[in-house]
Amino acid sequence: MIDHVLARLPQAWREQWERAPLALRTAQGCLTSGQWFMDTQLKLETALGKRARLAIAYTDVEGDIVSYQYFDLWARFPTRAGTLAVMFRPFHDKSRQDFALAWELGADTTAFRLRATWGFEDLFNNLWAFRQSRVGNRSEPYLRHPWEPALEVAVRRERWRAALAGKYLFPSLKDLPPAAPGPPDHHETLWGTLVRGEIEARVAGFRAELQGGNHQARSTDQAMDYATGDAANFRRAWSGEVALERALTARLATEARWLYLGRTEGWGAPVGPAAFEGVDRVLQLEGRYAFAPAFSGRVGYLHDQLTIADRGPVPWVGEGSRKESRAYFGFTARFGNVSVSGAEGIELDLEPYQVWFHHDKAFMQMQATF
Repeated sequence: MIDHVLARLPQAWREQWERAPLALRTAQGCLTSGQWFMDTQLKLETALGKRARLAIAYTDVEGDIVSYQYFDLWARFPTRAGTLAVMFRPFHDKSRQDFALAWELGADTTAFRLRATWGFEDLFNNLWAFRQSRVGNRSEPYLRHPWEPALEVAVRRERWRAALAGKYLFPSLKDLPPAAPGPPDHHETLWGTLVRGEIEARVAGFRAELQGGNHQARSTDQAMDYATGDAANFRRAWSGEVALERALTARLATEARWLYLGRTEGWGAPVGPAAFEGVDRVLQLEGRYAFAPAFSGRVGYLHDQLTIADRGPVPWVGEGSRKESRAYFGFTARFGNVSVSGAEGIELDLEPYQVWFHHDKAFMQMQATF
């Protein structure tokens, strides 16, 4: 968890990203001796007529929790009653290609913004499933197609701001034929929700921040002869976070942050019954000093108290309850329209394996506007 905290983009860059129609940002860092975390976003926009706009939103995430690539093509058409938009998300596998319709009020730069989206997940799935499939591939038609509505609301004022966003994935049902003749078909289901919110305000010389989120999904895989269980799998992660920042002088600022992350997963037969529960309690203390308007340094400390509990035959082996702590130092600099940040994290706990001298981890972030 503390690796992901150190890989975050600086909060001070947020307004520049929101206001720039052409921008690139990336957050990267070391997870293990063999894994590198990446979260890259690119947004471009150009004219598609007198008023219509063509926008490209590219997202590439490679990490230990999730990995995906999205290349979203948006066509936006302003009207008197807001902006209508249509999106196409291509994939090499045609059955996974997505579409979406959206209606927007406001923009990234306005005091109020509302966006309502209706996602058409895997829109071509049944079209290709019932036609000739590639050799070696199985047709996997939906018996109940997934739709994904989403809603985003943001309010930005001079001294405070708030945002709330959520998605709902309607339960889907997919038919999977056997890989070889003989066994029965399987029916797979999937359902999920995602919600996140934040509020930030400047009060009595402090910048106060409160945010939280919940991400959950449930899936099953049931053989049609009911010879085994439905392999039900429910997973959920939720978090709450609070931070206080204060400028002590014109150059020196301090920040204290507390993050609580709960994780749970449960398995039904034939894997289970089994369950996993984990809690991260992360404390972060940081000091920042501006050596010049375009160059600053920071030092800090992170402590994570983890509580882990397993029940039944959990399908992996973890490290169990423990504490993890780390000191770090870094810098942030601006060169024209390019901002860069880097940090070096130093493990303060004994590692369960041989490490020469000490185990250090590097993290870097970059943001550029065009």
